[in-house]
Amino acid sequence: MRPSVATDPCSWLSIGLVAVLVVFSVPAWVIAIVASLAIFILARRSASRDAIAIRKIQTVESDSRDAAAKARRELKSLEAQSRLGASALLQLIDGVVVLSSELSILLINPSAVRLLGLEGREPLLGRSIADWVRQPKLTRLIGLATSERQPQEAVIEFHRGEVVLPLRIRADVIDDGESVKVQLSLRDETEARKLEGMRREFIANVSHELKTPLAAIKGYAETVQLAAADDPDMAIHFMNSITAQCLRLERLVADMMQLARAQSGRAQMNIASISLRESVAESIRTYTPVAQASGLELTFHDDGNSAKVLADREAALTIANNLIGNAIRYTPRGGRIDVRLQKDADRWCLIVADTGIGIAEKDQTKIFERFYRGSKSAEMATSSTGLGLAIVKNLSIALGGSVRVDSEPGKGSTFVVELPSVVVQGESSGEVVGTGVPHISSETLVS
Repeated sequence: MRPSVATDPCSWLSIGLVAVLVVFSVPAWVIAIVASLAIFILARRSASRDAIAIRKIQTVESDSRDAAAKARRELKSLEAQSRLGASALLQLIDGVVVLSSELSILLINPSAVRLLGLEGREPLLGRSIADWVRQPKLTRLIGLATSERQPQEAVIEFHRGEVVLPLRIRADVIDDGESVKVQLSLRDETEARKLEGMRREFIANVSHELKTPLAAIKGYAETVQLAAADDPDMAIHFMNSITAQCLRLERLVADMMQLARAQSGRAQMNIASISLRESVAESIRTYTPVAQASGLELTFHDDGNSAKVLADREAALTIANNLIGNAIRYTPRGGRIDVRLQKDADRWCLIVADTGIGIAEKDQTKIFERFYRGSKSAEMATSSTGLGLAIVKNLSIALGGSVRVDSEPGKGSTFVVELPSVVVQGESSGEVVGTGVPHISSETLVS
């Protein structure tokens, strides 16, 4: 604050000096000069004080602006973090519900609304969760969490008409010092249960498939021990049976490894432009003696086209082998198997048609499952591991293609595998120009 004349010592000193000069009859011009000097000095001091005050005011104003700018930046940062948190909460697949100490809904994200079946029920906020979700197990879970101040977790089944939705719910207590809140995390366990069921089924199937040849090997081995000395010819027969069962086990293990490779997607594949014709021709050369020994006519209708596809060479050969081998296995003596390649838009189709026993319509969607065999023929069933078509389907999907079947019992089957074709500049250069292959992830593969 600027000092007044009454509080400024210099002001009193100047007034006193002028008064002394008047008392002692000093000439008027001297008094005028002294008074002018006093006024000038007082004016300079006042201006100096004003400048200092202005600088202080400017400093305070600058500090205030800086503080306001910092506050605005912090507020924007908090708003951005809040929007980010809200966006993440909205995008969560898992459901999140925050309840007050009275169990009224303070926050609920869209996934929780969907999982709890609360679509179209408004308003949700501020209402007790018991008004909308009448599930005694959930009420007990929340009560246990709040009473023990410990996280509680349980799988609770919610019924939606004929559908049962299993939800894994975790209740956590949030104590911020002012009030106690409860956070519910909800996760749909339907897929997890499905995968667990598939795992159990797979283990059961593998155990069954291994048990049969192992039991046979054990029985033959015990018989060989007893017959080796008395009947060498019979011992040789049983040794041949043991060898056959060992080969069956070897095929089963090899097919399981192929299936695991197929289900891993492209991670373990060498994807390149290959000739599907060469893979099919190699498979035909392998299976022609087998077909002849089975009394079958195996024909490759080769038009000379290289049929360039974007695929893994080993995978393409495995697809051809499994389809042709499957056709031979389920076609009675005297039948025929026709193999051809056909262009369809941006795809090449591998077509394997046989005159075999055919597949019932109810089995046509199941034959691509692991260990499923459509034929009840004991001779044909024992020669198959039940994994061939599952391998074909997984490899086809991994390569960006597909497989389908058209069959009628007693009239044979036609399997068609489609793979993405590759456009090349000349057959000799092999330079890839483009392909229509989509992005495939391991999550899209079937079991």
